[in-house]
Amino acid sequence: MKKDQASIDGFVPRNRASASAKKVDSIEVNKAKTTKRRAAPAKKIATPANEDENLEKMLENLEVDDLQNNDQNTPRRTPKEQSKKEKKLTKKLQKRNQKRVKKGKKPLNIHQFKRRRNFKRFFLLILMALLIALGYYGYKTWNNFDKAFSGNILDVLKKDKLKEDSLGRTNILVFGTSPAGWDGEDLADSIMVISLNQETGEAYTMSLPRDLWVAHTCTNWLGTTAGKLNESYGCGKMDALAISDDAAAAETAGQQEIAKAAETVLGLEIHYNVHVNWQVLTQIVDSIGGIDLTIEVYDGSDEMYDVATNVRYKNGEQVHLNGEQALALSRARGSHGGYGLSGGNFDREKNQQKILKATADKIKSSGLTSFNSIMGMMEALGDNVQTNIQSSELQTIADLAQKFDASKIKPLPFTDSENNINLMTTGNVGGASVVVPTAGTFSYSDIQAYVAKNTNSSDVAKEEAKIVILNGTQISGLAAEQEIKLASEGYTITATDTAPTQDYTKTKI
Repeated sequence: MKKDQASIDGFVPRNRASASAKKVDSIEVNKAKTTKRRAAPAKKIATPANEDENLEKMLENLEVDDLQNNDQNTPRRTPKEQSKKEKKLTKKLQKRNQKRVKKGKKPLNIHQFKRRRNFKRFFLLILMALLIALGYYGYKTWNNFDKAFSGNILDVLKKDKLKEDSLGRTNILVFGTSPAGWDGEDLADSIMVISLNQETGEAYTMSLPRDLWVAHTCTNWLGTTAGKLNESYGCGKMDALAISDDAAAAETAGQQEIAKAAETVLGLEIHYNVHVNWQVLTQIVDSIGGIDLTIEVYDGSDEMYDVATNVRYKNGEQVHLNGEQALALSRARGSHGGYGLSGGNFDREKNQQKILKATADKIKSSGLTSFNSIMGMMEALGDNVQTNIQSSELQTIADLAQKFDASKIKPLPFTDSENNINLMTTGNVGGASVVVPTAGTFSYSDIQAYVAKNTNSSDVAKEEAKIVILNGTQISGLAAEQEIKLASEGYTITATDTAPTQDYTKTKI
């Protein structure tokens, strides 16, 4: 019996049998591990002859290995046990990889294929959401545009010149009403005519009193033939609705009725109508960050105060107004209990013109006169604006806006004590307080001559040169006919008579 070897320096030699047993055990463990981790047979390199067959086997291995690695606790299923969904997915992957291999690209495994498929689905969802949003925005823009302007939206690419009269002026009627659903929504609260020279950029603004007594056709709504100017729009609209339910046609009829009344008073041809509700003013003023202007109290008081609108400012005060404040000032007309607005509607009209000028100046200085800015502003206003301006004329309006000069806007007041202008006054018709021409009810000749003289760009008209008309023909009444025509254009006619001879064939000045 062999003795155990003594320890050397504290080390005990291992028992050979024990070490051998451990070695055997280790080999068995390694063998077991090797058996479990046995690698799959080496894949053969595909050749053109058996490319499709080998590719299918390779894809099956990829798919099976992937499923096994994905969840080690789940038993691996054979292709026969695969669900229809998995088989369908596998076929799609095979087709995709066949194309990739032919293009020299590396085949995808099942995870890569799923990731790419999910990404495409996500991208398509985002794209679909964008298309829906763009479609809604486009519909909203088209709808608002169609309500606001006449013509096709595609006509905005055109650049038609604005209509004008024989003197080269474009006359635009702008009137405001309350929003739909409010009391008096068909009564015009503010009425203004802008006469514009497209070539020079010179513009005149004329505010017509809402209480001005005018002739109108109002068969169905009020059953009258005359009334206040602010009723004319509603008369035309309601008469049209009595015939048809067409809201657009009724709107056009209302605009035409109030435009006809304005033409009769001013002696101007109205080319365009712009119908807004008072929300437009608040939206525009707020969108440009407010406006700045100097308060004027026209009756000489130190301060103005209006009970109805709660407007209170000192004479000469520099103020910054937001949309709501600008609206309040534009509506203040000296309600009972207030002071500093003794001119009533006339003071209100002057303030409206100041607000219009300040707003236009702020839009210009803010760089919001480009075509895109104007289109965006009009789209935002939506149903709050309705006009017969053609879409093909918007480019021209944008150009005029970019050339806008606030110093070229001049108000034409019909009452101005400082400049001895007294063309309108207050009166009473049938117990109602109204505004009438100083010359008498329905007598507009003085007003028309005043407007024509100021809006006519002719130097002869502006210098008020005195003109005598002599009839040198055998046509009776020709001189009187020309007097009316020239007076309507602003010329000062002092007399008409018959010329010494009646053999003239041409006009001689």
